[in-house]
Amino acid sequence: MKRATLGSLTRLALALVAVGIYVLPLYWMVSTSIKSPDQIFQKPPLLFPAAPQWEGYRAVLGLPTERLNLYINMAVYLKNSLIIASATTLLALVLAIPAAYALARFSFRGRTPYLLFLLVSQMLPSVLLVIPLFVIFKSLGLINNYPGVILADTALALPFAIIILRASFLQIPIPLEEAAWIDGGSRLQVLWHVILPLIRPGLVAVAVFSFLTAWGEFVFALSFLQKPELQPVSIGVFQFVGMYTTNWDAMMAFSTLISIPAIVALLVLQRQFIGGLTGGSMK
Repeated sequence: MKRATLGSLTRLALALVAVGIYVLPLYWMVSTSIKSPDQIFQKPPLLFPAAPQWEGYRAVLGLPTERLNLYINMAVYLKNSLIIASATTLLALVLAIPAAYALARFSFRGRTPYLLFLLVSQMLPSVLLVIPLFVIFKSLGLINNYPGVILADTALALPFAIIILRASFLQIPIPLEEAAWIDGGSRLQVLWHVILPLIRPGLVAVAVFSFLTAWGEFVFALSFLQKPELQPVSIGVFQFVGMYTTNWDAMMAFSTLISIPAIVALLVLQRQFIGGLTGGSMK
């Protein structure tokens, strides 16, 4: 009993340390957004200001400020990010569902090397893909428009989406599909009306991952979108960096506001997201 209690306390301590490592940057971002410039660089660091100031948030939201003279059209950045992230999510699901289903249900030559390729592709940083994609997109006229970034973000999210959905499809017993075929359903009808509702956690996990990947992606957006009216929030953060100074409080306020959609999505869909990620672990 004592060993079990000691093991539980050890796991709890490790979990708290891990949570602290992840939460501390978020806390520092929020606290910095309500500090004055002299408090930001104070030594020793100030954990939380006694008198919060909201100049950074006022500047980001386009309200008049006494100190900051900035014009940040946050609505444009949010609109661009929503378009890119939503389209990336939809395209990743449309492509990943048939690919994952084929890998889970059909035996064909090259299936194992293809799965290995999907795993290896997860290890490649996006910066390695920028130059070849830029050359291809330039010849196709996909620079400075949404489709180019959407396709690039989809290519980044697609391998993970296929791997997760394949594990979800493997959980569904084949006799269930065969029973639906006997009742007169085609393979496509069975997939749409029977199988997909049963793997909803996997679909949610893929959708959330694809959306967050496109929402925070920086390299592709910086390389393929030079027009300010098309840039997403990941590029908008750098509007606060000047040649001689950086408005740290406004930058952190902007970062705090744009992180809210991602945090809300994870909190609302947390259970299904975790269920989708661990869907094939008990097979």
